Amino acid sequence: MTIEIIKPAASMRPQINPMDPWAGRILNLVMGHNADILECTLTGPILRAKSRTVIAIGAPEGALPYPVWEPIHLSAGEELDLRKLGGSSRIYLALSSDSTSRPSAPMCRVATGSRLRAKKSGSIELSWVADDALFSDAAFQLLAASDRRGLRYAAATQVKGGREIPPEPMTYGAVQLPPSGNPIIVGPDGPLTGGYQRLATVACSSLRNLAWQLPGDQVSFTKICRDEALKQVLDLEDALVRDLVPC
Repeated sequence: MTIEIIKPAASMRPQINPMDPWAGRILNLVMGHNADILECTLTGPILRAKSRTVIAIGAPEGALPYPVWEPIHLSAGEELDLRKLGGSSRIYLALSSDSTSRPSAPMCRVATGSRLRAKKSGSIELSWVADDALFSDAAFQLLAASDRRGLRYAAATQVKGGREIPPEPMTYGAVQLPPSGNPIIVGPDGPLTGGYQRLATVACSSLRNLAWQLPGDQVSFTKICRDEALKQVLDLEDALVRDLVPC
């Protein structure tokens, strides 16, 4: 590894079941299919280049004083302090791999204005697929008790609590309604089954918005059909080809 980690992030893990399911694919393309990708939560690390190398960072626009979604060339001895995430709960860090057996491609960057460049705001809108419009147009606030197992929200106005049900399969993005009336969005490390009423599933294209939220941020839901959810995914797939510009 050509990078020395002087101070690790508060939580630093390989990109397995990431909160943003698109970040790894984007950064791997940016780095030319030759990257190891880490998910850093709450704080980022302090890095020092041991020799000339390249890294890339996945983060919302303006969260860091460094370029995002494009290669960053570091000279030997150069340091990057990524501890302050600028209002985001996590970043993704792509490091050049030592492996010489994997195929490589030219490095590139994500075009300015592309939807692949994540944007962070205190209030986000999630597309969801559901038969129940209970949450439509309502606002919910992320609670500090949230983690990768489940994102817990408080309703701005009273919501009738859900019922307990026999355990059924769960997936990342499933929206559960406990008896408290405060919804839970199952996270990537969430349980395989759950016993709370399941109202909806967050569309795959909207899952990446959950990665950047901090306690106190708000979310609202917009109901869509399954065909629209598929179209949103295909639009992102098109952007992975259209919006990556060779460096």
